Amino acid sequence: MDTPLVADRASLDALLADMEAASEVAMDTEFMWEKTFYPVLCLVQIAAGDVAAAVDPLTLSDVGPLWSFLAERKVVVHAGATDLEIMHRLGGRLPAAVFDTQRAAAFLGYGDQVGYAKLVARVLGSGPQRAEGYTDWTRRPLTDAQVAYALDDVRPLVEVADRLRERPDAAGRTSWVREEQEAVLEGLVTETVPEQQWRRVSGARKLRGKPLAVLQDVTAWREREAQRRDVPRQHVVPDRVLIEVARRSPTTRRGVAELRGFHPREASRSAEPLAAVVRAASDRPKEDWPRWPEVPDGAGDPRVDMLASMFDAVVRDAAAGLELAPRLLATRGDLERLARTIVVGESAPDIPLLRGWRREAAGEVVMAVASGSAILRVQPGPRIAVDPLDP
Repeated sequence: MDTPLVADRASLDALLADMEAASEVAMDTEFMWEKTFYPVLCLVQIAAGDVAAAVDPLTLSDVGPLWSFLAERKVVVHAGATDLEIMHRLGGRLPAAVFDTQRAAAFLGYGDQVGYAKLVARVLGSGPQRAEGYTDWTRRPLTDAQVAYALDDVRPLVEVADRLRERPDAAGRTSWVREEQEAVLEGLVTETVPEQQWRRVSGARKLRGKPLAVLQDVTAWREREAQRRDVPRQHVVPDRVLIEVARRSPTTRRGVAELRGFHPREASRSAEPLAAVVRAASDRPKEDWPRWPEVPDGAGDPRVDMLASMFDAVVRDAAAGLELAPRLLATRGDLERLARTIVVGESAPDIPLLRGWRREAAGEVVMAVASGSAILRVQPGPRIAVDPLDP
């Protein structure tokens, strides 16, 4: 049965008691992120067995018991990285285990990043209606249509997960999926380092030397300020203004405030703190200035592109045979890194293709071709052949 919108502690306690015996629970969230640094959690939907409920964290003063409940169970999500990030940030915990149906489906021939409604329809025969997808989840009261839409995101999720696990080809790939799910959980607990955010500023690649040091410090200041005020980074100082601050390095409030693109209201608030950061950054010793990575040996060598293309053919062939998206095995960038190391005679880089299940699926063949112990051969049909050379 469905539980009405849970908006008080007694109802939450009753819901969790009803689900106490469940070892696996479906979870989804509705959140808004347009005007804040952190997602604003508006709804948490959970389902187990014949019980589905929408928990309202905007009305409940404490949803801690819900996070504790989920942390003791396997949680089924679909494309759930942000949902899990929210749980970790607000509850300080993550589930005991996670099964992400989108990630699992990518290993079973449903395509890379398949949407929720499409996957449910393909696995169960019919999918949920999506009439309330673009809605303001912060407004109260929620309508019956909104709650019904939200519950549709979790009602079939455990059954979808069960069907995926029951597929004949799932048994051999269970460890692959588990490895990917564990990597997701590990990535969620990695803290963002403000001093490293300068690399993400649009236009930063044009800067070198002292301007890059200034950019590093003013970007770190913006990151902390956006977190403190819980507003988007671009609402504090847009990237284009940060670049101008770095280029011109104004050390006075007026010098910062007069930069083009700085909103007057924000300038009156942030110009002086930014000027202070610029003054401090200007005193940094040269040896502490950040630097872009040097151009790697082999960059620009036509043999790198040739080898990377050959490796790409091997990866694409392996992916086709496994009904996987090629990028699940390796990116073009990773293959170019591997090709560069071969051209300059260095050891193979630490790339995902050469670890874990990816090495088993394609990495060993790529390395055999790279070492010359196997060759590629064109054969009739859609596949290529990789033949070992006689010793």
